[in-house]
Amino acid sequence: MQIDQTELIWLDEHHEVSLDELIELSGLSQQELNHLVEIGALAPNNPTEEDLAASELRFNSHCIVSIRTLARLKSDFELEQNALGLTLVFLERIRNLELQLRGLESTK
Repeated sequence: MQIDQTELIWLDEHHEVSLDELIELSGLSQQELNHLVEIGALAPNNPTEEDLAASELRFNSHCIVSIRTLARLKSDFELEQNALGLTLVFLERIRNLELQLRGLESTK
């Protein structure tokens, strides 16, 4: 049995992945990920001009799940690059709403 590398990454706000790691884990190209950063759909932790130029961007590891889902949707529905940003925003919104719902359910 082979273990997928993403199963070994702790997905939370405190762990980060580089742009290269995100490319490897997501199945999206560097151009597609750069486009998502440029339009603001994917927010790096260090969005300085120097980091953007040097491709040294770092992202919260929780975005891996949404990015991998986005890559599957892109493949399944043949989404164009312009639709990727909106889809990612919706996926993140759903994730945040599910977290809020879990929080509300746990306070009952």
